[in-house]
Amino acid sequence: MKKWRLVTYDIREPGRLRRVAKTLEGYGERLQYSVFRIHTTDRDFEKLRWELTRIATEEDSVIYFSLCPACARRIESHENLKPIEWPDDSEHFHII
Repeated sequence: MKKWRLVTYDIREPGRLRRVAKTLEGYGERLQYSVFRIHTTDRDFEKLRWELTRIATEEDSVIYFSLCPACARRIESHENLKPIEWPDDSEHFHII
């Protein structure tokens, strides 16, 4: 089952900063310069964390927030006065 997560970072060196951003772009969507949201399984989330620990150093900071579905729906945004969509699941199957 996929869950929503927010990942924020503060990376000191420009090369590592680009690598962290590129890695996160492969998993989710940038909300702000150093904030990404991802919708992923626990397994893929652990893979992402492992990838980022291989890039970031002790002087860097990466923070992960896991969001329950109700918490994700309560997040408000003032960006362009549009709400952010946080669907419960991105994959739906219908049996006909």
